[in-house]
Order: sequence, then structure tokens, then C-alpha cells
Amino acid sequence: MVGSLVVIYPTAHDGGELVLRHKDREWKFDAKSLTSLSPSPSLAYIAFYNDIEHEVLKVTSGCRVTVTYNLYLVDPIFKLRAPSMASNIKTVSNLQTTLYGLLKTPGFLPDGGILGFGLAHLYPIASETRLQDLANYLKGEDAHVYRACHELQLETSLQMIYDDSERGSGYGIMLDEVIHALEYNCESATYESTLREMGGVSVNKTEVSTDDDLYWPPKRMEHIVWASQFNSRNQLMDMRTVYGNELSYGYTYCSPCIIVRIAPASDRV
Repeated sequence: MVGSLVVIYPTAHDGGELVLRHKDREWKFDAKSLTSLSPSPSLAYIAFYNDIEHEVLKVTSGCRVTVTYNLYLVDPIFKLRAPSMASNIKTVSNLQTTLYGLLKTPGFLPDGGILGFGLAHLYPIASETRLQDLANYLKGEDAHVYRACHELQLETSLQMIYDDSERGSGYGIMLDEVIHALEYNCESATYESTLREMGGVSVNKTEVSTDDDLYWPPKRMEHIVWASQFNSRNQLMDMRTVYGNELSYGYTYCSPCIIVRIAPASDRV
């Protein structure tokens, strides 16, 4: 489920406005004022994503009658061209122009590097989620970022950053898949080293992270320049099993983000 569709019937009532809130912005949807413009009774409707906070104000008189539908995504007919990816072409174009200008600037990541974008919207992340499938369902500004980078032929992907939240480290382990029911033996390996053996790479979660935040020295380190802040809005919590003198259980935490790899300035067109 990715959103809701609310249909408001033209029954006589006062009040009952629908208030939507997202990222410190607020909108008020007054169905009565809209339907009053029609010469005959008519339905009003509104659709919104499931991470939008919404509230129905008090009905002061009459009866407010509505029907709410849950909206679900199905497999897109063709990849990277789902309706969510094609929305707001002007926004995508503006972002693409800005990125292209940066890429033409020799001082921008002269030796190459990684751009990171924290996801702005909520998605149904589960242990069986395939990240490439999720990329086809990005919405809003997340879709704009992914499409703009993809059309600039930049190496763009969704990655999971694993976080040992018990320590609150400024670093995480980045992987291109969701690991379900992680198991390791603490006598011969650590949580971090186990993920690295699966192809994970140590990365910073914030711009102020330092090497002192590392719990175990990594085999290799990659620094992410966060264009929008990494966040745990879509955090997945999954069970992990630790073997040792005694069997113990804990939790693995991971969150998806958009990762864009930038070539050195000398190799950029």
C-alpha cells in the first residue's frame, strides 16, 4: 500500500475539512467549497501518499459521508517509466541541469566520489524486498533524484546501510541487498566483519563522522557526500543470531538510500 484515495459525497454538512501535513507544510482540502462551484451535486476526491499526516476537522453540522480506498502498486509495464518516475518532468529537468553543471565543474569531486540521498518518502520495506524492484516504485522527490541521475548516465542504485543502533556509530555498512536473519560466530567474526564478507563496505552516515567512530578497523572505507541527510525513515529491523559461548539474539537495523557514483573530473564529459 502506497497511499489513500478519499471520496467525499455531496451531503449537506459544515466543517470536516481534510488537513494534510508533510515536512512542516500544511494543506487544507475543503470539499464543500469545491463542490459548491458545480451547478449539480458532485463528488470531491483527493489522493495522497501513506506518509502524509492527515486529520479530519470537526463536523459542526450535518453528515459528512466519505469512502476511503487503499492504493497499491503493481508491477510497472516497463522499468524506470512507472507513473511515479514520470511525474513532474520540469522538476527532473531542473535537477538534471544542476547536476550536469556540477559534473562540468572540475572542482566538484575532482577525484570522483559518492553522492548520497536519504529517502524523503516511506516505502514498504521487508526482508524479502529486492532493491531494484523498489527503485521502480520511488515517488516524489526520490523519483526525481533517481531519474535525473539515471538519465545523466551516472551509476545510480538503491543501497541498504546497516547500522548497529546499540552503539549509535556515525558509520554503517553499505550493501546492495537486504540480508535476512543474519548469523555469525562472535568468536571468529564481528557483526561488521560478517557484513563486509558479504560484500559490504564501511561508509559514513553523517558529514561529521570521523575514523574515531569506527568500532572495528574496516578493510576499506568509502566516504559519502550526503546531498540530503541519511535517515532511518524506512528503517528495517530484523533478527540476528550470534553464536559463541552462549547463543544470543539481537537485531539488525538497515535503511535504504540512493547512492550515485561520480567519476573523476578527468573522465567526465
